[in-house]
Amino acid sequence: MKTVLITGAGKRLGRQLAEYWLAQGWRVVAHYNSVNELAPQPGLITLQADLSELNDVRRLCDELASYGPYDGVIHNASCFVADAQAQQQGVSLARQAEQHFAVHVYAPMMITEALTGLWCEQAWMTVITDIYSDLPNERFAVYCASKAALQNWALSMAQRLSPQVRTNVVQPGPIQFLPEHSQAYREMVLSQSLIKQELGYQAITEACAYLAGSQSVCGSVLRVDGGRLVANRYDQTFSD
Repeated sequence: MKTVLITGAGKRLGRQLAEYWLAQGWRVVAHYNSVNELAPQPGLITLQADLSELNDVRRLCDELASYGPYDGVIHNASCFVADAQAQQQGVSLARQAEQHFAVHVYAPMMITEALTGLWCEQAWMTVITDIYSDLPNERFAVYCASKAALQNWALSMAQRLSPQVRTNVVQPGPIQFLPEHSQAYREMVLSQSLIKQELGYQAITEACAYLAGSQSVCGSVLRVDGGRLVANRYDQTFSD
């Protein structure tokens, strides 16, 4: 039975990724932070860790050795707090940056290092970043910076781990709205997309499945954003 490790697999996108690979007959080692919505089932192993806490990451790394070797890894775990929101909550800039970089950079680095010697032949690793890695947004400066660092590290791993492990990046755009997103916000975001529809988590699952099965793809960045990055912004800026 093939084995895949998925971080941030307890809810939303991570849960769907885990359910997809379980349906393919894989054993899934599913990391989660505080919420685990995955139903117990054969082939599923769940491991809890707060990736913003160094000791938790170290414990997780030790536990991963028991479930190798690994055919695939998806670094999906994410931390997302707008700069103004953090300030309103009394979180210092230093602490906000520490949390984002811990989850997006330090944890993937440590986990991947812990998998040394635990990779199968022709393994793969997919790292989920964001279109903001290449398109900064001043409202989410800390988040964008940490995702950009994650992407840069991932492409370095494509060099270091090949040919045994193919490493690629998936850049999601406006894929799945959350319940707190207003209708006006949804319409505004979709107006900046070429496809102009909510794609859903399935779009990212399909991208990850494609990269997992494409033996010739390595060191690539696959943008899954409905064309938002290249949308014509001029007609949204000028009235005439």
